[in-house]
Amino acid sequence: MIRRGSLLLLVLTVMVSLTTLAAGGDETKNLVVMIDHNPRGFSYTIDGKESGPDFLTYLNEHGSAWPAPQTKVVLLVHERASLAMVNNSRGMIIKAGYEPPRVFQFSNDKRGMIELTFLPAIPFSVRGPR
Repeated sequence: MIRRGSLLLLVLTVMVSLTTLAAGGDETKNLVVMIDHNPRGFSYTIDGKESGPDFLTYLNEHGSAWPAPQTKVVLLVHERASLAMVNNSRGMIIKAGYEPPRVFQFSNDKRGMIELTFLPAIPFSVRGPR
């Protein structure tokens, strides 16, 4: 129970900081997408509601509650989530019409998190530059 309380405090801290940043008189909403890990595997939630790994469908079905132009998305991911999972999740969020989300990785004990930042993609070749 303490772990859930710590995670809740962590999420609330992020939400307060985002609300403070958005407090310029506009009606910006915050949407929290979380990929957590438990003994059964990964669980996916959107604003605390179970969504499943294909949350693009969930976002499309419930998008009217979070209109893209007025909604900022925060993606919280467990440290066991692979980079491919994070990129896939970011892609679904962007495909649903939202700006790229801020991504935070939280530790297994849910006591701290770090922000992951993404730069534009660059060409890659195993043979090196030509």
